[in-house]
Amino acid sequence: MARLKLTKRVIEDIQPDDKDAYYWDTVVTGLALKVTPKGRKTFFVQYRAGGRGAPTRKYSLGKFGETTLHKAKGEATRILGLRAEGRDPAEERQSARRKTTSDNFAEIAEDFLAKHASQNRTVDETTRILKRDVLPAWGKRSVHQIGKRDVNDLLDAAVDRGSPIMANRTLAAVRKLFSWCLSRGIITASPCEGVSAPQREKSRDRVLSDDELVSVFKTAEQMGGPFGGIIQILILTAQRRNEVSEMAWDELDLETSTWTIPSERTKNEKPHLVHLTEHAKAVIGKIPKSGNYVFTSNGKTPFSGFSKSKKRLDEHSGVDNWRIHDIRRTVTSGLAKIGIAPHIADKILNHQSGTISGVAAVYQKHEYLEERNDALVVWDEHLRSLVGAR
Repeated sequence: MARLKLTKRVIEDIQPDDKDAYYWDTVVTGLALKVTPKGRKTFFVQYRAGGRGAPTRKYSLGKFGETTLHKAKGEATRILGLRAEGRDPAEERQSARRKTTSDNFAEIAEDFLAKHASQNRTVDETTRILKRDVLPAWGKRSVHQIGKRDVNDLLDAAVDRGSPIMANRTLAAVRKLFSWCLSRGIITASPCEGVSAPQREKSRDRVLSDDELVSVFKTAEQMGGPFGGIIQILILTAQRRNEVSEMAWDELDLETSTWTIPSERTKNEKPHLVHLTEHAKAVIGKIPKSGNYVFTSNGKTPFSGFSKSKKRLDEHSGVDNWRIHDIRRTVTSGLAKIGIAPHIADKILNHQSGTISGVAAVYQKHEYLEERNDALVVWDEHLRSLVGAR
């Protein structure tokens, strides 16, 4: 536990430890910042529910980044003011939640999507599955009436439609929902407990050949627009699809040729710096600036029309039986082929657990920024040579 004057710069500079750490503000008494080992930073205010010896209450104020320090201080002051009046804000909030909690499955699913799934990178797929396959079957029922047999019936229906893989995805979605219900005290046992996935899935190992990669890259360049730009940047940087498609202008520093993906958009919840080659900057430079997002069709939201655009890309490139995520695997293989060390490639990819593991990983904090930049430049030159040769 540490006491310090919380400022935006101070909070940004705080690094995670191997256990939860608490930093108490010296200006607003009771205001604190919690930092988890994964780097998640959350504001809360703490107070006593009564006089000396009474239990303390922690009132969550929101995640840093989504909640500004100014807003957290204002809310903390308000909460402490209510406590001074003899009220218990944390208990009042919990009471209000209990009163508004319904056992109707549709309402619970809506609450789950808004409060939990929206923070998950698979929110679009989870939302689609629940609305298309789950709510029509369970929407009007009480969550307490849904049992293991209902879950298996739902999965069997998906298998009968010829979609065993989608049945797996459905199980994953409802399992998340019921786990959330458990954590909220809505149910006491999950009907998904002990239910097995209908089909065992094999890990994909599709890697595009050099000819296929060149064809995809050149076709994407000819297509242009947000989708064409996304494909090119994926090939030039090896980042994840959502990270590229949701790229925002304020994440870019074209003077230093860097792109910083914020922690709320990375898989390991840590900010990730990506070096941009001149080629990558040229691709971005062709995109007209419209709104906050770089790759957008309407100037308001990130590009989302992947299905139709991917189909057109396949038709014009002549490359089939591949997924966009295969680009990341292809570039990783390509980096190895041109002699880039595995630990450098891991840093470029922002892998959660890379080639350095165990005790060494605890003490190895070097980011290899210069080596990562050089590696992407060499990869860019290699790609140019492949394109030029064909």
